[in-house]
Amino acid sequence: MVKLFHPAALAGGASAAGISLGAGLTLRRAGAADLPALAAVAVAAYAQGTAALLPAELRRRATVERFTALFAAALAQGGPLLLAEGAQGPLGCALAEKPEAGADARLSGLWVAPQVGGQGIGSTLLAAMEALLAAGGAPSLRVRVPSGHLRALGLFRRRGYAMQAAGQRTEPVLQVTLPHTVLAKALPQPELLPSGLLPSGLPQPELPELPPFGAAA
Repeated sequence: MVKLFHPAALAGGASAAGISLGAGLTLRRAGAADLPALAAVAVAAYAQGTAALLPAELRRRATVERFTALFAAALAQGGPLLLAEGAQGPLGCALAEKPEAGADARLSGLWVAPQVGGQGIGSTLLAAMEALLAAGGAPSLRVRVPSGHLRALGLFRRRGYAMQAAGQRTEPVLQVTLPHTVLAKALPQPELLPSGLLPSGLPQPELPELPPFGAAA
């Protein structure tokens, strides 16, 4: 059974312990010690997704070192990095840029270990990130997906994201220009969220239950 997700638990002091999602899966905010293992997961996921769309010379540049640097820079800048982990370690992660007050939030990436793909981990991470950013007041969440990455596009469309634009954008890992599709989704505002606490300590209603682990991603 999946427990209720509460964004204040991830934003506040309870984040280190994480939130049990059932079936041995825990969701929490990542720290510096998690980065090498998360980078290894991201490299494996990238190889099955975006990298498959790239020429070989670019694929070779998607290394653990690059992902570690990406995650470390995000943490240093205050960007939220959420991880899902099982008994054997991290199974996936979601990264967003540091949100600016009142501005649209931007998802930098979502990566799930290939061996657990299709089990709902991507959807669970995305739902958690949406709730966390909504609790902080972001009006919407935007994401850029490489235009040929049909599985990722399908995930976001199923989660209610609508296409906003298409064109050349800088890919965040390799820092090369690639065709991307930009999608966005309106997020519920804090006063409309069902009760608990915002990260700032302001009152906020109860959030809906996350998708169960094991459901299709």
